[in-house]
Amino acid sequence: MKILYGVQGTGNGHISRARAMARAFADLPDVEVDFLFSGRDPEKYFDMEIFGDYQTRTGMTFITHAGNVSILRTAIHNKPLTLLKEINSLDVTGYDLVVSDFEPVSAWAARRQNIPSLAISHQAAFSFDVPKRGEGFLDAQIMKYFAPTEHKIGLHWYHFDNPILHLSWMLGL
Repeated sequence: MKILYGVQGTGNGHISRARAMARAFADLPDVEVDFLFSGRDPEKYFDMEIFGDYQTRTGMTFITHAGNVSILRTAIHNKPLTLLKEINSLDVTGYDLVVSDFEPVSAWAARRQNIPSLAISHQAAFSFDVPKRGEGFLDAQIMKYFAPTEHKIGLHWYHFDNPILHLSWMLGL
């Protein structure tokens, strides 16, 4: 099986989870995984040896200010034409599966090219019937369309009787 694993590179949480996944994939002799990171300048990634010959893209990210996402700063920072170009130019037809940890380029490329896709992220948990304090229309649309996948495995502190992995179990708490 050949997998493209897309990772939102903005924060270190997504990258840390990808490191754990890379170690797990290394134990599977019949699985080949290529990693793609977006959302961070390529020179700002660190400790990336475990990912081998990984790819980077500009992608899209959210800019925060005072602890909240700033729509204005996000709009100014991102380059939508570059994002569309990256989505359209990423060939995922050689992969059996695209896994996305809230990474938009790989997720959208899989969707456009009809390649099976799976989200594994905290954000994926909000696709299910879970409490969403303060969620507005824009928040719901971002969660739905930022990195769309066919299947989702959410990561959260509680499962809410949905396909959500319990983070405290994963952390050994």
